[in-house]
Amino acid sequence: MSDLRALPTVSPDVGASGTSAVHPLSIDSEIPVAPAKLSAKERRIWDQVTLALHEVGLIHRTDGMLLTVICRTFASWISAEEEIAEYAKAHDGSYIVSTPNGYQQPHQLYYVARNLKRELLQWLPEAALTIPSFNKMLGDAAKPQQGALFDDPVAAHRDRKTAMGMTLIQGSADQV
Repeated sequence: MSDLRALPTVSPDVGASGTSAVHPLSIDSEIPVAPAKLSAKERRIWDQVTLALHEVGLIHRTDGMLLTVICRTFASWISAEEEIAEYAKAHDGSYIVSTPNGYQQPHQLYYVARNLKRELLQWLPEAALTIPSFNKMLGDAAKPQQGALFDDPVAAHRDRKTAMGMTLIQGSADQV
């Protein structure tokens, strides 16, 4: 319990029905404080995900618990995949083991990784971290526009990325 931080209090502007007069789309994007202590690996994932969501305005201070679950699940899944890869490397590329009764089955880490991936894929759309959920959240702004026959495709792609708020990486313009 000592790794939990105090959660923010509800503003007095919130009505009795639990709704605010503020329209949901006009709420400012704000990176939340992680409500629980994160490991260094989980913190790196947290920083990357929250910054990316903040850049497109799809994060709010109430997303902390959801993103904590996602970051922890992702870090655990990566660790399980790394462990199963190490096991397979040490056993001629196979993760199949023999039970005491002589049956062949996948190593237990296979099931751990499978279940973590399944859980992660259920949580990702909730935070707009899949392409369909991201497009759904952005609505028409994310839909590709049909170009003219003689438009420069590179310039059109660059314009679409700029319109979505994506920034140019330094040095990448020199390589074009």
